[in-house]
Amino acid sequence: MHPDITSAHVAARLRTIRRARSLSLSQVEALSSGELKAVVLGSYERGSRNLTIKRAIEIAKIYDVPLTELFSAKSSYQVGEIPRLMLDIRALQRESSLTSEGTRNQRRILSQMLRSICEYRQDWNGEVITLRETDLATISLLLNTDKGAVIDWLTESSILLRKSS
Repeated sequence: MHPDITSAHVAARLRTIRRARSLSLSQVEALSSGELKAVVLGSYERGSRNLTIKRAIEIAKIYDVPLTELFSAKSSYQVGEIPRLMLDIRALQRESSLTSEGTRNQRRILSQMLRSICEYRQDWNGEVITLRETDLATISLLLNTDKGAVIDWLTESSILLRKSS
């Protein structure tokens, strides 16, 4: 076993993976059909309750990750590495006649993605939206570019309102 792995590390990994999946504690409870209570998962994440192997296997299945990911010293999930981004949906919808076909296509793809996110979150305000890291990763894949380039494009297009941690 890697010397950096402690019970506190495993607790933090549980929270990191859940957040990387953009899941609340209640959503995980629902995904487990009530088998894993939100309060219990929160206790595991805080390190105030011991995690059994049986429960670790159940959680890994819920998160659809290998069991070893819960005990990994290095993570592919680095929540907080990319800030949360607040986007101006109105600015996205304002199309300039000066924009290229490629830019119009990117704006259309982003607009469709944001509509899907709003529907999923049942967030109907329609003016601004905060992207989670997983949302940014999906947009990056859809636009076939890296996350940094997406952030740069959002800034240059005046769609990005604010970055926050």
